Amino acid sequence: MRYAHKFIFSTCLLSLTACSTLNESMQLGAGVGVLTGIAAVSAAGDMAGKNPTDDQKLTAASTGLAIGLLTSYLLHKNIEEKRDELLQMGPELHFGDLPPSPFIMTPAKKKKGGR
Repeated sequence: MRYAHKFIFSTCLLSLTACSTLNESMQLGAGVGVLTGIAAVSAAGDMAGKNPTDDQKLTAASTGLAIGLLTSYLLHKNIEEKRDELLQMGPELHFGDLPPSPFIMTPAKKKKGGR
């Protein structure tokens, strides 16, 4: 049971990493998909009290691979489109966003007592 918790935790950590290129996204999606497919079949086999066969593991790994690749491709393309839209719009500035000008000098307040 502890092995399953470690596996799930490490898979979650891997899925939170950012990928800058489509190739990296596809590699991460494929790896996470295969591991998730095998983990799902192993967990189901443990609950049923049977060890999954090699054919079942291979089927789960290939299904996870396909789903992982498709998901990573779609997510990466969606992020690229949003990034391009933001770059085309330019920075959005509102009143008060700019820092104060260093060339504007405020007059010093006079202290009581003539100094």
